[in-house]
This record gives sequence, C-alpha cells and structure tokens, in this order.
Amino acid sequence: MRRTLTLAVFMFTLSFSVHAQVVRVGLVGVGVGGGQNSGRFALHLLEASYAPQPRIDFGGYFGAALGASTDKASAGVRYGVQSKFYLMTEKFKPFVGLQAGLNSGGFVDVNTEEVATAGTKFQVTPQVGFRVGPLNIWASYQNGFMVNGGLVFGFGKFE
Repeated sequence: MRRTLTLAVFMFTLSFSVHAQVVRVGLVGVGVGGGQNSGRFALHLLEASYAPQPRIDFGGYFGAALGASTDKASAGVRYGVQSKFYLMTEKFKPFVGLQAGLNSGGFVDVNTEEVATAGTKFQVTPQVGFRVGPLNIWASYQNGFMVNGGLVFGFGKFE
C-alpha cells in the first residue's frame, strides 16, 4: 500500500514537470474604480502563478488599496490566492478569473475624524480581462467595479 501511494505521488508530480513549466509573475499594476458615492485606488504589488496547462494558472497575490466615500477614508492590504482560465492561447489571451483572499485595513470617519480599525475580512473577487504580451488588463468587482492593469512576465515553456 505504501509503495502504491509513493508511486502515485511520483507519477502526479512527474506529470506536472513534463507537461508544463511556466511561471507567471506580475509586478506593479494599478486599479481604479468605485461604487456609489465612493472611489478606490489599488496597487498590485506582486502576483505569482503556476500554469500546469496553457489555459489555466493558479497562484497568489499581494497588494494595497486606498478608498474614500462621502463620510469615510480607508487604507489596507490585500492578499490571497487566485486562478485564471484563458479562453484562447494565441497572442491575445482573454480570461476569466477568481480571487479569494483577505483584506486587512482601517478607516477614518471624515465627519468626526475618529480613527477606527476595520479589521480583516474574507472576500471573493471575480475577474474578466485579457493579456497581450506582458500587458494584463482586467475588470473586477469588489464592493464596486474596478478596472485594473499591470505587467505579467512568463518564465518557462509548455512542452
């Protein structure tokens, strides 16, 4: 039984190393958007993903965000996991994606100038966008619509 499990794990690992060796890294992107009577600015500091196939990748992300509305101003960091499914694998690569992670930060009440800590909350963010060469453009919905952009670099080749 132990040998069978070891062989299965070895075969599973080998299948990833034979079929795909692509790592994608996104560095410094920005996003703007907002909801009703509010605005937000996001800074995408780092995204790293592994692509087991040309159409799929998964990995993690880290970034920061600033927001403001008529009565509050906020700042925080975002981090978590993400996955994308590419609809085409040509030079123009449209995709749909999903992020799941934590938002940590605080806010200031503009009217009373009282500082309050918002804490940490879990959030799921759907995405739709495209990639052309290193340019990555996407729209997302996270407490309001946002348009984002950044640079993505791929390392490795699909066999």
